[in-house]
Amino acid sequence: MGIISKILGLVLTVSGALILGYGMGPTAGDLSFVLFIVGLVVMSLGFSLLTAGRKKKEEKPSLPTVTEIRCNGCDFKEIRDYEKGDYILMPVEANCPKCSGKMTIEGVYVVREEPEKDRF
Repeated sequence: MGIISKILGLVLTVSGALILGYGMGPTAGDLSFVLFIVGLVVMSLGFSLLTAGRKKKEEKPSLPTVTEIRCNGCDFKEIRDYEKGDYILMPVEANCPKCSGKMTIEGVYVVREEPEKDRF
């Protein structure tokens, strides 16, 4: 959103405030309710134009994710980087390097870095 939309938003907000103020005053008469609603709507449009296009918060980089693969026949365990589509109990095409048995994904974990604690 450019500078023109910001100026237009400011003009609409001020106009809506003036219409709202006039609608709340004693001189509005029978149209006071209508002017009150119109003032709120115009102010809302002005505020939405003023706040439109603000930058979003920066996303934090994604945490490293790993996949734990275990052999079905022996106690061999392998940890590798997560690949899209990995899920728990998914059979893996690679065979166990120890016993040549079938392997299955046993877990998918996010690796978190723990802050170092000061030791005195």
